[in-house]
Amino acid sequence: MRKLSWLVVAGLLAPAAHAQGGWQWHETTTPHFSVHHQSVWLPEGLTMGLEKINFRLHMDLGIFSNWSSSGRVAVYLYKNQQAYAGGRFHPPSWSNGVAIYDQKAVAIPAMHSRGQMLRVLAHENTHLIFVNYFRESHRDPPAWVNEGLAMLEEADSPERPQTSIWYQNMVEMDPRRWFPLEKFFAISPTTDLVNDPNLVTIFYVQAYSLTQFLLRKHTKMQFKSFCDHLRAGDSVADSLRLAYQYETVQDFERAWRRWLALPEHLRRVQALPLADRDQDTAVDQAGVANDGSGGFSEHSAGFGTGFSVWKVREPNAFGRPLPAPTFAPESTSTPA
Repeated sequence: MRKLSWLVVAGLLAPAAHAQGGWQWHETTTPHFSVHHQSVWLPEGLTMGLEKINFRLHMDLGIFSNWSSSGRVAVYLYKNQQAYAGGRFHPPSWSNGVAIYDQKAVAIPAMHSRGQMLRVLAHENTHLIFVNYFRESHRDPPAWVNEGLAMLEEADSPERPQTSIWYQNMVEMDPRRWFPLEKFFAISPTTDLVNDPNLVTIFYVQAYSLTQFLLRKHTKMQFKSFCDHLRAGDSVADSLRLAYQYETVQDFERAWRRWLALPEHLRRVQALPLADRDQDTAVDQAGVANDGSGGFSEHSAGFGTGFSVWKVREPNAFGRPLPAPTFAPESTSTPA
């Protein structure tokens, strides 16, 4: 096991102060991150948590990145949601994280817990790695696998996916609400679903589920081969056939649905101690309530539609969608 004792030293470094955008900013550096923060001191354990994320992503996604020459990632930690929304990257006010590819930067607001912040940072750093891999061939990844992989990497361990709110929502989903995959792979959430947050919810949880199945229930090299084919311009159907030997999308869908129906998923979630269940609500994640502009309310059943519109305007920025803790039982939207 690689020793991490040097992280303690990095985490104890006194921050350097500098002015930026009218605020007094401070900078703390670690071997792989340059953390710019408005508060004088970082939350306890954040730098060590960041380096653990880097180590985990290196182990899990190293096949997608030239880690030896990647340099430090810039992390901007705003003191609160208001400062974040009004900051230099101009994210939507209801979001809780953004990755800016062309600046190799991630921005987040301060949150209620270190765990929340680390989940968002893992999500956004995954975007930086995966988008860079595709853009080496002058393409962007399909939205579903880009978001699915980022959501997948929020979990602190591949062996305990049930601690993720995405996994828990996957288990709670009525199987009749999933999109048929022939339709799912043709969807552009930024244009096709912008007016229906309930369908956007299904899309993102389904993207998580499919990526979980492709990466965790098959070999890592199969997933890399699949992404290589997508990056080369092959269709999803051809990429599945060439990398996984699924002859048709329908064959793949049947295998994925059989996996979803396994009782182990529900057992995993039910066995979680209450303290280990993801208790974050949408408001906890975003730091704000619904302001009428497409953001979340406490009992929202979907993602704010402003996320999709904003992504169209900002092709180099990838925002973290906000998970709804439950699905509204009264919803009548279906993906049929």
